[in-house]
Parts: sequence; structure tokens; C-alpha cells
Amino acid sequence: MPEKLEINGRIVGSFEITTYYMGKTESGEKIIIEKVKVLDTDGKYIKFAKLSGVIRYMNKYPVTWK
Repeated sequence: MPEKLEINGRIVGSFEITTYYMGKTESGEKIIIEKVKVLDTDGKYIKFAKLSGVIRYMNKYPVTWK
């Protein structure tokens, strides 16, 4: 990982998608993500984040779906 993201003094290790649903859009059905849990390198909770705040980092870290 070239860029280390730090939140609340802890290094981010992964993201967990916790709240999502199927929604209809003009182009068909899509998964709508509402809430993302940010975890540190030990897998411990840091905070919940809006997708818009972390989306640019999600391709650089592991992401799991709950």
C-alpha cells in the first residue's frame, strides 16, 4: 500500500460494508451502500464513515461485506 490512511491516530487496515440495499435507478438495479465501517490493521473498529468520504481509498484496502 503506497499511501497509509490514518484516522483518529490509527492506521486503516480495511473497510467493511455494513449497511446496503438493492435500489432501482434509471439504468437498472444497483447496490446502494449507506454505511462503511473503518477498521485498523488489527481489525478493530475505528469509526463509521460515509461512502463518499472513503470511496477513493477502497481500491487500496481489503473490503468485506457483512
